[in-house]
Amino acid sequence: MKYIITESKINEFISTYLNGQNWHTWDMGDDEFNVADGQYGKDIFKYRIQYSSIVPDHLFEVIYLNEILIKKISKIFSTSPHASIKSIIGWFNQKYNKNLTVENLELFEDEDDIDDEEED
Repeated sequence: MKYIITESKINEFISTYLNGQNWHTWDMGDDEFNVADGQYGKDIFKYRIQYSSIVPDHLFEVIYLNEILIKKISKIFSTSPHASIKSIIGWFNQKYNKNLTVENLELFEDEDDIDDEEED
C-alpha cells in the first residue's frame, strides 16, 4: 500500500532527524560559523557573510553545505536532492535564526571523499 506524504510532513521528519544529530558549532568570528557532525567531526555547514565586489557596502549571506548530508537525507527519506536541500536549509534557518534560501547555497565536497574517489 502506498502512502502520500505531504512536503510539510517530510520537512518535519527531516527536521526531527537533524535535531537528533550531535551538531557542534565552531565560531569563526565576524558572525560566521561552521557546524560539524560532532565535536571532532567533519564540517557539514559553513555560514559565511560575503561582501560584494561590485556593489559598495553590500553584503550577502552564504550557506556552504557538504554534499554528504544531501546524499544522506535523500537516501533516508527518498527525496530528490533539491527537496532535501530546501528542507535542510529550512531546518538551518529555524535552528540558527537565519533567512536563507537555495539562492544562498554553495555546495562543497569533503576532501577525504575526493581522495577516496581518486584512489578508485
